Amino acid sequence: MKVKIIDNCISLEQQKNIINTLLHNTFPWFYQSDITDSRVKNQGRPGLSHYFVLKNNTNSKYLDVIKPIIDSHTKNSIIQCRSFLQFPLNLKKYGTSDDSPHKDLSFPHTVYLYYVVTSDGDTLFLKNSKVIKKVTPKQGRLVIFDGDIEHTAQQPQNNIRCIVNFDIQEQYEF
Repeated sequence: MKVKIIDNCISLEQQKNIINTLLHNTFPWFYQSDITDSRVKNQGRPGLSHYFVLKNNTNSKYLDVIKPIIDSHTKNSIIQCRSFLQFPLNLKKYGTSDDSPHKDLSFPHTVYLYYVVTSDGDTLFLKNSKVIKKVTPKQGRLVIFDGDIEHTAQQPQNNIRCIVNFDIQEQYEF
């Protein structure tokens, strides 16, 4: 499976800058009634999102804050870049902790998934609907993987889960 994990992919100072920006009360988060991939199955799990890049175009004045995450790993074009903020949910109401498995895009790309804070709510990688790898969110951790790999997240149960997701127009050399 083509998955690479890089801990402390940016300096502690850069990590703190991202935390202080994204988790500040002035950062423009946008409500989503379902943070899961509703193309697959609407699970009605609320959360917040922010699009830095949408359809190859800059969509946020905050892009420069998060750009250091990938600057040393790729110079290729960002197709989309977004951040998600999830809160612990009452699983008695929402059922299983696993979100709907998905692929971000329907064409070849590479995913760069950055964990803003340490949390629960693992990222799961699947093959033939079976979990074959789990990655736990850890502040400063970057996970690079082939966008053709089906993946999902588990809902956090104890802490907030905040990620930055880059979809890059390239095939990463693993």
